Amino acid sequence: MPFETPSLPVLIQRTQSDLASDSLRQSDAQVLARTLSGAAFGLYGYLDWIAEQILPDKADESTLERIAALRLNQPRKAAQAARGSVSFNAAAGAVLDVDTLLQSSDGRSYKVTAARTTSAGLNSTTIQAVDGGTLGNADAGLELTAVQPVQGIGNAFTVLAPGLSGGVARESLESLRSRVIRSYRIIPHGGSADDYETWAMECPGITRAWTRQLYVGPGTVAVFVMRDDDADPMPTVEQLAQVKQYIEPRRPVTAEVYVLAPTRKSVVYSIRLNPDTSAVRAAVEAQLRDLHAREAALGEALLLTHIAEAISGAAGEWDHQLVAPVTDVAAAPNELLTYGGCVWLA
Repeated sequence: MPFETPSLPVLIQRTQSDLASDSLRQSDAQVLARTLSGAAFGLYGYLDWIAEQILPDKADESTLERIAALRLNQPRKAAQAARGSVSFNAAAGAVLDVDTLLQSSDGRSYKVTAARTTSAGLNSTTIQAVDGGTLGNADAGLELTAVQPVQGIGNAFTVLAPGLSGGVARESLESLRSRVIRSYRIIPHGGSADDYETWAMECPGITRAWTRQLYVGPGTVAVFVMRDDDADPMPTVEQLAQVKQYIEPRRPVTAEVYVLAPTRKSVVYSIRLNPDTSAVRAAVEAQLRDLHAREAALGEALLLTHIAEAISGAAGEWDHQLVAPVTDVAAAPNELLTYGGCVWLA
């Protein structure tokens, strides 16, 4: 049976009983009892904390990072800086050095990653955010200004299409915790389906992965990945290439690997609500998004009963009629069901 930590009042009562002899009855026994019991209670609490550090499900951040460094090939994933291209005007023969600092009007900083000796007129180069994280991502057309003027080069830099992307925040504590716990449950087998998913999720920004064997014949493996923390969770071609590059040296030599993005299949819900208020609508939408996050895996259907249960669980909902969909929502083997919004019916 588990050890029960005595409460502070129990410890005080025990110490008072030990000190309740005739010789100590008229002394400072009460003060001494409370002092000793308080110290013992603190020690019991410290022992409780130590016990929680042994396993990763309750370990503190610093301890969890130490466990991850010992157990995982890829410990806590660091923040990644956004990258992209910019255009600028310059005179012929001007030199734009690497690490030249650029800044947006809202204070975000970027640095040049490729030096250029310019030609007259419009030129381009590549940049990346100084700080890692999603704040560095930006749409095409963003205007940047050189922090220090460069001779022969205009101060205005314009972000080119498709914009600055690839900025990823440092891996969250709970994401790291789930990967460490997964390492206890799933033992590497040198190229099993679980191994491919583990390798994919070791890549920065990848939050979910699925493996499909015999994808286009014997010896082929398809790995589908998602980036749920990005504004658009579907990975780009470049991001898929990065995952493939990471998996290549780890895969069995006989396997041919394809790294792909799932095909998105939006599910639109038509609902009559009672009561039909903005607050209840927002609660229903939150419940449906959560349902997709929990149950919409690659090729997996959403059950109609689970959809109805999710809507009924929304705060403030008294009754509803689900007009569409009317049956379980199926998905093809390469499809992922995503939340496509709600149509509110009178």
